[in-house]
Amino acid sequence: MVVGRRSLAYFVMAAVYATAAPAGAEESRPAPTGAARPADSAEIQLPVAVTTPVAYPAGETRSASVVLELDVDAQGVVTGARAVAGEPPFSDVAVAAARSWTFIPAKRGAEPVRSRFRFSIQFEPPPVETPVAAPPSATAAAPHAAGPPPIIEVVVQGERPPKPPPGTVTITRAEAEALPGTFGDPLRAIEAQPGVVPIVSGLPSFFVRGAPPGNVGYFIDGVDVPLLYHAFFGPSVLHPGLIEDVQLHKGAVPVEFGRFAGPVVSATLTPLAHRFTGEGNVRLIDAGGLVEAPFGPCPGGEKPDCSLGSVRLGGRYAYTGLILSQLSDAKLNYWDYQGQASVSVGRHDELGVLAFGAYDYFDAGASSDQGGGKVRFHRLDLRWDHHAGRTHLRVALTGGYDSTGGVEATTSIVRDRSARLRSELVSELSDAVTLHAGIDGRLDDFALETDPLLLNFADYSRLFPARTETTVGGYVSVELRPTRRITVVPGIRTDLYWDRGQSAAAVDPRVSAAFALTDEVTVETSIGMSHQRPNFVPNVPGAQVADLSGGLQEAIVFDSGVKWKLPSDITAKASVYRAGYFNALDPLGGKRDFSIDREVLDQRSTIASGGLELSLARPLTRKLGGFLAYTLSRTTESFGTQSNVSGFDRPHVFQAALGYDFGRGWTTGARAVVYSGVPELNLQGSPHFSTERRGRPYFRLDVKAEKRWRLGARAWWSVVFEMLNATGTTEVVRLDCGERCAERSAGPVVLPSLGVQAGF
Repeated sequence: MVVGRRSLAYFVMAAVYATAAPAGAEESRPAPTGAARPADSAEIQLPVAVTTPVAYPAGETRSASVVLELDVDAQGVVTGARAVAGEPPFSDVAVAAARSWTFIPAKRGAEPVRSRFRFSIQFEPPPVETPVAAPPSATAAAPHAAGPPPIIEVVVQGERPPKPPPGTVTITRAEAEALPGTFGDPLRAIEAQPGVVPIVSGLPSFFVRGAPPGNVGYFIDGVDVPLLYHAFFGPSVLHPGLIEDVQLHKGAVPVEFGRFAGPVVSATLTPLAHRFTGEGNVRLIDAGGLVEAPFGPCPGGEKPDCSLGSVRLGGRYAYTGLILSQLSDAKLNYWDYQGQASVSVGRHDELGVLAFGAYDYFDAGASSDQGGGKVRFHRLDLRWDHHAGRTHLRVALTGGYDSTGGVEATTSIVRDRSARLRSELVSELSDAVTLHAGIDGRLDDFALETDPLLLNFADYSRLFPARTETTVGGYVSVELRPTRRITVVPGIRTDLYWDRGQSAAAVDPRVSAAFALTDEVTVETSIGMSHQRPNFVPNVPGAQVADLSGGLQEAIVFDSGVKWKLPSDITAKASVYRAGYFNALDPLGGKRDFSIDREVLDQRSTIASGGLELSLARPLTRKLGGFLAYTLSRTTESFGTQSNVSGFDRPHVFQAALGYDFGRGWTTGARAVVYSGVPELNLQGSPHFSTERRGRPYFRLDVKAEKRWRLGARAWWSVVFEMLNATGTTEVVRLDCGERCAERSAGPVVLPSLGVQAGF
């Protein structure tokens, strides 16, 4: 569908109703003259473009089309720009340019509203006789030195390609910012997903569909990390401004993510904008900031939002110790940093670097017997990206340093120095076939510092001895799209492990599929196998158990779900899943025991988990949005012939959220969480968990309110109040029953936040 500029306004108005369009529609064509429009279209004032420049890529001679999807907020600022069709360098130029575009926002009545719409840019090379293309006009979609004006194409659709793998949940930053209890952090929004239960409500360490926390993998832009969150208060180790979206792979994980026998959390970084931009915030507990600056002349001449390269720096520092010092002798501190840069080295090549790290320190003080600890990790990723037509190749070298120890000089310290070399290939062999392939090798040098006189010396020496481990692996998958309504992705990966003369091998086949039965109804199914080294210590950098003699942990997972797109941008989902974890190490679920004990290595178990997940949602980014979610599940653990319910089994989990945009920059929202009580720990005879009695159910309410002001076309600032567990509810984490029952409670974990944010 191709329309001129005069028709653009109508299609932007249609974009306000895009979520009501049939899911999966190829495009939405203009209504004929006199055709009926939405009943309330008279209340809609269409967004008006203020600046929309884009330049033709230097050195190119081809014609090309790029389809973009834009998110424009109530201030008229482009908050999200994604290329959903097209190839580099055209797609890169279009995305970079779109991030600087500004609009007079759409309005419903007198109130500005957010809008999401798509349009494509038709790039045409300047005539040969024209040595230098003339600068584009303020609203040009592509530069033309001569001939007819550029063509603008607007496409309104109900679904957003490329689709994530079946069974995957995608959380954008905009959605996370609107969800109370996340503090604007997409990584914290994982807790709000069906099938996810934290060890303690509010603390970001999770059981996901029965998988122990030690089996959940974390990746940031393809780089594996030991943890995603700071301890105790739990903000993520990345500034939220770096994150474009987060994907939670709950079913059969894509083969490019390996060496974890469980779900995977993967964060995608926001592309560099190649312009001076940034944001910052100051809260009661910490302060952070992020800034980007381009450098070097644009290859081929000066063009808007174009440079030879760009650098982005960010970080956060907590001053919670100042607050705690007034209340007790406890000490708590954390910080993190991020750095990213890229530079073009030709028409199709780019060199880049990504560096980030984090530090946490906690000392309970002399008046407490809880002790403390300090953890840190660092990652440095050097990468080369090559784009050639429909093929993208990345080769990267990652160096890592992880360390965990106590606050006393005599306590044990575990360290890991690692190096990983990987290559990743994505190639569109045709419109119906996309190839994904990769290989990588990793070397880990583990060290242990401990005092032989310590009581836990034998445990640490058995679990975390000094050693060198080597791992190599590879994967291949093919995304097949025989028709518009069918996607099938078969794949396989294999990994080999070596440690002190012992070895282990893993072969992991996986397949996922999506079938669009109608434009509104889609069925997604996946099944797969995965392996990992034995480990049970979650979110502890450097603490990797050494026990290849006991074999690898293995997981087999299956899930199937249906997604139904309803009117008014409401989506209903229903999923069933079944998962088995074999040869597993899970003292948390098996005993609800947080101690580190070498005897755990001799207590391998089989975990069986199954459930039903239901949800009904309207995006919280709308004027009125929210969701209802319910999970019915059961997780059991078997040790030999004995089978019991898991200590973290919560058969009923209900969540609800509601957000409202009052206009003029005022937004507010609330989120409620209800968990079933934990099963009793029956201490009569051999201790085991039982469902005869349960602890008290847990209820929590999170609230958020924000007022935002716009400063010019791009700049803004806001005041945000947010509180996790505003009800101040304590949580029963264990119910010990012998002759009588005694509850053990945690908390209340209450996290208030009042802060100021700004961006430009």
